[in-house]
Amino acid sequence: MSSRVKKIYHTTLLILSIVLIVGVVIYIKQSPITIAQLKNLHPLYMILLIALHALGFWFLGFTQVMPLKKHNIEIKTNEWYGLSVVAELFNMILPANGGTGIRMMYLKDKKNLPIRQFLSMNFAVILTGFTMLGIFGSLYFQYVLNKNDDVFRLLESLFIALALSGIMLLVFSEILGKVFKIKRKYSPKIYLFDTKFALKATAVWFAFFALYPLKIYLSFLAIGVHIGASESFEISLILLVASFFQVLPGNIGVKELITAYISSHYGIKFETALLASLIDRGVLLLFLLPVGFYFYWELFLDAAIPKIAIPFLRPSQSEQTSP
Repeated sequence: MSSRVKKIYHTTLLILSIVLIVGVVIYIKQSPITIAQLKNLHPLYMILLIALHALGFWFLGFTQVMPLKKHNIEIKTNEWYGLSVVAELFNMILPANGGTGIRMMYLKDKKNLPIRQFLSMNFAVILTGFTMLGIFGSLYFQYVLNKNDDVFRLLESLFIALALSGIMLLVFSEILGKVFKIKRKYSPKIYLFDTKFALKATAVWFAFFALYPLKIYLSFLAIGVHIGASESFEISLILLVASFFQVLPGNIGVKELITAYISSHYGIKFETALLASLIDRGVLLLFLLPVGFYFYWELFLDAAIPKIAIPFLRPSQSEQTSP
């Protein structure tokens, strides 16, 4: 892809993202019900949402640091947590998961991690996550939800495809390697065939996914709307699938519209669900912008700014004494 085509591509996605979010805001402003709900916004639920987002980045960062330990690469807590936040910040700015490139650049420059090894590790981590989500979602849609609706049948097929696609990709790449006798120094299978790593990664992904229903529930509760546990869980399950297929920066506008459309199948007004999703987006940005820029400044720019003593990010004694 030439630089001119890349520029046109990125500009188009940026304009489309802006148009989507402006359109959503205008749509909400024209609804008197949503304006009334905004006036009753509860600050306590906003604080709880910020805490859930902060915890989510902890789990997400931990999935990314686990494979590094396999290669005895030392990385401090503030580094891997900061990389997790910075990556999501850049995902909000750049299309197609630009945050992955930011993490790859940092680990290559600061930790001498080869790009091929990073890609193998990243593939193994992502594969563990969406395979687990695909298997769980397929079983849930088949045996628990079991709705005779075209939309939900399509979603069930998507979960099945998600469960099978990663495994098929891995098997197909291994077959190609053997047929064409391609010797690879770095392969995802060294992580995926490690039972200890696979179990730990699955447990951390499960904890990360478990936060989504809570965020959905609190987003609605913040505007005074109570939804059931099953509705929160099922809406979040669908949003998790959408998060793996990011084309627009941060899926801006797309996530909100999906939330509103799926929620309407549960008797929730389209405008109300749209507003709840925007509340969650706004809270994420309230956390992401200051914290993300702080870590970007600290990790990438090496700027001489006062270090903020955040208790859960303070390096341990072994990290402080390590060479």
